[in-house]
Amino acid sequence: MLDTDFQELMAILSVPRPNGSVTERKTSQDLQRWLQKHNIPYHIHSFRQYPYLFETTGIWLILSRTLLALAVWLRWGWGSLPIAVLGLLGGTLDIALHLPLVSWPGARRAENIVVEFTPPDPKQELILSAHYDSKTELLDHHQRMFFLKNLRLGIVITLILGLIGPLESWLRSQGSIWTALIYWIGAVLALALIILAWGLGLNLSTGRLLRPSQGAVDNGAACAILLGLAESLNTEGIISGMQSGSAQENIFASIASKPEKQEQFPLQNLKLTLALFSGEEINMQGSRAYVRDRDWPLPAGALNLEVMSQDGDYVFWELDGNVFHLAPTSAQINKAIRSAVTTITGVDARPAGPVNSDGASFLSAGIPTSVIGTYDLNWVDTGFHRPSDNLQRIVMKRLPEGVKILTDILYQFEREESSPFFRKISP
Repeated sequence: MLDTDFQELMAILSVPRPNGSVTERKTSQDLQRWLQKHNIPYHIHSFRQYPYLFETTGIWLILSRTLLALAVWLRWGWGSLPIAVLGLLGGTLDIALHLPLVSWPGARRAENIVVEFTPPDPKQELILSAHYDSKTELLDHHQRMFFLKNLRLGIVITLILGLIGPLESWLRSQGSIWTALIYWIGAVLALALIILAWGLGLNLSTGRLLRPSQGAVDNGAACAILLGLAESLNTEGIISGMQSGSAQENIFASIASKPEKQEQFPLQNLKLTLALFSGEEINMQGSRAYVRDRDWPLPAGALNLEVMSQDGDYVFWELDGNVFHLAPTSAQINKAIRSAVTTITGVDARPAGPVNSDGASFLSAGIPTSVIGTYDLNWVDTGFHRPSDNLQRIVMKRLPEGVKILTDILYQFEREESSPFFRKISP
């Protein structure tokens, strides 16, 4: 019977913990102490983190686009072209290509916490993941969509303004009748760019100045569920007994002889990895580093948990990614989610999407991945990155329910007829 103290876990995971902060480091330490207290072996995956990615990008966006608008309004001519090019490189390289052109200030080492359950002869691996960092923004997810949807338009306007400066200067030197028209087109476009740049830039750069989100829903509850699963499996010694092949076989045989404890089944075909990521709220830095740094000897799949244990329906997102690229999630894993949710709750999970989560890091590496979460009956899929994301939104009885759903999904992939199910990752 699952007896995890979820109140204790949520006390750790409902405190504002933005990347790079003292509270983020303390949360990592508290989670490690919890694992140690419950004798659950784990290891730390360290990576270089750029915690002020969005703050620096927001400031760069405001300053560079404002300077570009001034270059057009004040007729700086050819000066507008390098301003536009440099303005586009800053932020685009950092977010789309993960090259820290402007986001390098404050770089530090950060930690992903990883727990592994490895049977003697696994046929495949499933990674269950969630992120323990939090974020606060000026705008809600839906409110900021106006600026994100117009991001490509802003890029196009920036390029046009970079060219309008030299064009207007050349036409003026030729005494062309088109000079005034080109200038006023540029002036109007510059105003539109200022609105977009300042709106998105302020949203990106001011979050740490606002009343913070507790991060209980996004994504503390999901982490608590993964740790509850780890404790449930470790109760039977699955992790601590994995020192030798014979010891493992004895443990698996012991568990298999207890059909009344079906939720604590032996992992014979499936290696299970539980990953608690930092850096999700700053462009998935932790999960991208994890996927990049580790080896993939087995066919692998991933299931990412987001905004769990709210009072509405279970959902699975059909697309994951950002404004630059969206990828479809795994139809097979989505089918397993629906089966497990129906089995445990009696109600089917429903499709949703798109989402921007750590699942995209696995999808970009060719690993079949899905994302499971819940909706709120009142907030639906809003109210995150705000003070409205707090412990009061968590339905505590849904935390052990989440553990049961994950256990059912594991059982589906553990069964011999389902293995091997995932895709082998090329080295």
